[in-house]
Amino acid sequence: MANDFGINVAQSHFGLIDWLTLSLYFVGMLLIGFILTPKVKGARSFFIANGKMNHIAVGLSLLGTYLSALTMLALPAISFGKFDMLFSVQLPFLIVTAFLVTKFVLPKYREAGVISVYELFEMRIHVLLRLLASVSFISLSIVRMGLITYLTALTLHTATGMDLRSLIFLMGGVATAYTVAGGIEAVIWTDVVQVVVLVIGAVLSMLYATIFVYADNPIAIAIEHGKLRMFDWRIDFAEVVTPWLILETLFQTMRIYSTQQDMVQRYMTTESTAKANASVWIAILGYIPLGYFFYFLGVLLFVYYKLHPDPMVEIFSRKEMRDAVYPYFVVSVLPEGISGLIIAAIIAAAMSSIDSSMNSASTVCVEDFYKRFICRNASDRHYLLVARLLTLFWGALSIVMALCFIGLGYAQVAWNKAMGILTNGILALMVFALLPVRINWLAVLFGFLSSYGILAYVMLMTKLNFLLWTVIGNVSCFAIAIILHYAIKLLGTIWRSQSM
Repeated sequence: MANDFGINVAQSHFGLIDWLTLSLYFVGMLLIGFILTPKVKGARSFFIANGKMNHIAVGLSLLGTYLSALTMLALPAISFGKFDMLFSVQLPFLIVTAFLVTKFVLPKYREAGVISVYELFEMRIHVLLRLLASVSFISLSIVRMGLITYLTALTLHTATGMDLRSLIFLMGGVATAYTVAGGIEAVIWTDVVQVVVLVIGAVLSMLYATIFVYADNPIAIAIEHGKLRMFDWRIDFAEVVTPWLILETLFQTMRIYSTQQDMVQRYMTTESTAKANASVWIAILGYIPLGYFFYFLGVLLFVYYKLHPDPMVEIFSRKEMRDAVYPYFVVSVLPEGISGLIIAAIIAAAMSSIDSSMNSASTVCVEDFYKRFICRNASDRHYLLVARLLTLFWGALSIVMALCFIGLGYAQVAWNKAMGILTNGILALMVFALLPVRINWLAVLFGFLSSYGILAYVMLMTKLNFLLWTVIGNVSCFAIAIILHYAIKLLGTIWRSQSM
C-alpha cells in the first residue's frame, strides 16, 4: 500500500506497540491540560500563570518552543541535502544571544511588568508601532503553526499511510484542546514532558543510525561526499555561505528571544529576573548540542542511504521533500517500539511550538487589540473566555495553513524566508524601545515602513540571499529612523532660532 506521496507503507515497521506509545502520549498531553484547568481562574493565570512557574520548567519550555519539528525534521533534511553541515555554524553564536538578552533585554521587560511584549513599544515609542509589531507576530504565528502542524502530520503519514489531511486535523485538534484547557501552565508542563521525550528520541536516533553505518566507516564516506562541510567563507551575496549564516543567526535569534511573544511571555511566568535569566540559559545551552545532534544525524542518514539505496528516498529527493527522510528511516529501519517513541518525540517537538504560538497569539490579541478597541473594562473571567475562544480560532487556522503547505520542499528554508518577511524591522523597534533616549515616533514609523519597501526591492529585483533579508530590513529601519529623527531635531532647532 502506498500513501499520497508514493511511499510504500508496507515497508514500515510501525506496529501495535508504536500505536500504543503514540496513544499514551496523546492521552498524557490531554490529561495535563485538563488537570490544570481548575487553576486557570482568569486571563492573567491563562497568560502568565500568575508569575509563579518554576524557572527550570520555564527553561525547558523555552527549549521546546525553540526546538519544534523544524529542528527534528528540517535540520537533518538540511545536512542530508545540498547544504551539508553549513547551517551548524549558527549554533555557537546562540551564546552571544543569551548574553545580550539576559544582560540588557529581559530585565527591561521584567521592570515594565508587561504581559504583551509589544506594550513596551507603546511605552517607549508609540501605540501605532505596538499594533504593527503585534500584527507582525500574529502573522508569523499563523505561518509557524501551519508549517509545524504540516510537518508533524507528514511524519505520521510517512509512518502509517493514514490520510495526511486527517492527520493534520488530529495534530491541530489535540494541541488546541490542551492549550484551551490549561493555558500557559499547561503549555509549560506539557513542554517539559515533550522535551524529555524529544531528547530520548534524539539519543536513540543517533545511537541506532551510528550502529547501522558504523562498520562501513561513515566518516570516510561523509568526507568523500563533502557532507561534513561546515564553512564556506566566500562573499557571495546570492548564496548560502558562512558570513550570512552568522549574521542571520545574530539578528534572528535576538529578535526571537527579545521580541517574539511566545518566548518573552515565558519570562514573565517566573518569580524573579534572575530566575528568568536562568531559564534563557537553560534553553540555549540545551539547544546547541541538540542542534549538532540533528545536523549530524542528517549526515549519517545520507551515508546509510548511500550504502543501502532506497527508491523511496530517491522520490523524496526528487520531490524536494527531504523533511520526510528522517521519519521514513525511523519507521522503515528502526525496530518496533523504538519507532513509536521517536515518532512521539517528533510530535512532541511540534506540539511544544504549536501550543506556545496559540497561547501567545491569544495573549497579543486580548492585550493589544481586544482590551483597547472592543471591551476596555470587562472582568478577568470575560477576558479568559475571549482568550480561550481565540485559542480555538488559532487552532482551526493552523489546520487550514497546514493544508496549504502540503508538498512543501525545504521547510527550514521556507521558515527562514517567512521570518525575514513577516518580522522585518521588529528587532530595530526593540532597540528603539530600549534606548536611553526616545526617538521621534514618526521617524521610527517612516523607517519601519520604508524598510518594507527596501525588502520588497531586494526580494523582487536582486538575487540577494534570503539570509540577508532580516539584516537589511532591520538595519535599514534603524538607519532611516535615526537619520530622520536627527533631521527633524535639526529642523526644529533652526525653526526655533529663526522665530526668536
